[in-house]
Amino acid sequence: MNNSDQSQRFLFEDHPIRGQHVSLDQSWQEIAQQGGLEGRGLSLLGEALVVVALLVDTLKIEGSVTLQIRGTGPLELLVVEANSKHEIRGTARQVGEIDEQADIQQIFGSDVLVITIKTEGAEPHQGIAPLRGIKLSDALEYYFATSEQLPTHFCLTCDAKNASGMLIQKIPGKLKDDDAWDRVLHLAATVTDDELQRLALGDLLRRLFNEETLRLFDSRTIKFACSCSRERTAAMLLSLGKAEASEILESEGEISVSCEFCSANYSFDQIDVEQVFGEGGAAPPNATTH
Repeated sequence: MNNSDQSQRFLFEDHPIRGQHVSLDQSWQEIAQQGGLEGRGLSLLGEALVVVALLVDTLKIEGSVTLQIRGTGPLELLVVEANSKHEIRGTARQVGEIDEQADIQQIFGSDVLVITIKTEGAEPHQGIAPLRGIKLSDALEYYFATSEQLPTHFCLTCDAKNASGMLIQKIPGKLKDDDAWDRVLHLAATVTDDELQRLALGDLLRRLFNEETLRLFDSRTIKFACSCSRERTAAMLLSLGKAEASEILESEGEISVSCEFCSANYSFDQIDVEQVFGEGGAAPPNATTH
């Protein structure tokens, strides 16, 4: 396989249909190392990471796409993000055992998902869609059909070593024949998890759509990266207010903040906190502990 940690776009030459394929190996394994996730919880995190990586390239934006679900179920939090620099990050919080046969509303204890699109120089666009179906792809397909009016099909799979997915989307324009979209969907539905994860994209497309003319674009390398920093953490302390920060210092001796995405830990003692509030948020240059 030669499409490890890659995102690659393809186009049906004779129809207004486009596609995107993502395969995550090393980047997924780095993110999957966070503790507390198992079974369906782990696979949902991987699938959601694939989704945002697919979307940020399909939308062709300079910015980022975030998918978030919060609820009261055994998987009470899932937040994933991909940006136009082809960097991904994500976290999920599992607080109970997940029934492998449960639908996603039961797993999350929520009935909505939120997709936020941020582009440079524009206000963020936020879409809220109902969580419906057994799989994450069910809810996403409903979102695109109803909110974006773009018929979209997702194939998603994940295990401990690899998370992969493919998006196929009908874009505005006239089909060369009326059956083209249904035919493409039918063929896409025959893909197996093993093919999605193991085959190079060119081989996969030939296997699925050997009678269609497709154009394959250059691939982009994806990596795990986190945007947290000591400066951003100091800004969070400012939002708490000095009184609350002082209360935490008095009871704990220091303020320790861990990033849920990369597990970096930022510690602030009394002198650090005084400097933060005295200099309007300039974080002291102490070392960050990972």
